[in-house]
Amino acid sequence: MKEKNLTRNNIGLLLCLIVLILFLPVLSTRDLLVKSILFTAIIFFGTFSLDFVKRAQKILIVSGIVTICLNWIVFFITSDRLSLVFSFSYFFYNLFIVIFMVRHVAKSAKVDLTIIISSINGYLLLGILGALFMGIVEIVHKLIYNLDSGAINFAGGAAKDFHDYLYFSFVTMTTLGYGDITPVSAFAKSVTMTIAVTGQFYMTILIAILVGKYLSNGADKS
Repeated sequence: MKEKNLTRNNIGLLLCLIVLILFLPVLSTRDLLVKSILFTAIIFFGTFSLDFVKRAQKILIVSGIVTICLNWIVFFITSDRLSLVFSFSYFFYNLFIVIFMVRHVAKSAKVDLTIIISSINGYLLLGILGALFMGIVEIVHKLIYNLDSGAINFAGGAAKDFHDYLYFSFVTMTTLGYGDITPVSAFAKSVTMTIAVTGQFYMTILIAILVGKYLSNGADKS
């Protein structure tokens, strides 16, 4: 895939992620429709964001198509079980693409604009992974254990929305820990620790890779 197309797709993915993370709650009262459109766009741009090997590309295309279909089924049919299936599908799609992105960045010969934007996208997708994980915990807590108390405590008893899970995921990843949303169940606490550790590992490893490649490129030029 041409470098210009890769850069364009990465920029498109970055813009969709920024809109989802920062502006979703204020875009429209019908945020479910906006969220479904953004999820679809994120999957499309993510699948073609890098020059993946054929096997990785096939995995992303298949899992992306399945996830998009489930995304719109959930939009038209409200069901906790369907939401759980979609959350699992979207979770594994994001997991695949983050892993493939890290491998691609690690194997790249140089640090260019596409690689830098891809690294940022990987971190933002990791935050979405955490939000999906917490959403899955909440649904499992309700469906399997038949508990209405919730696995996560929201300050003031506010209604739980995807953006709340997203907020909690990024606050945990960055180790801010405001405390307005807190895990209650043992499973939720384990997931929270996983999100925090994964976020720190990603930043440490990716920065080390990018700095190492940048210094290596500079040494080769000299």
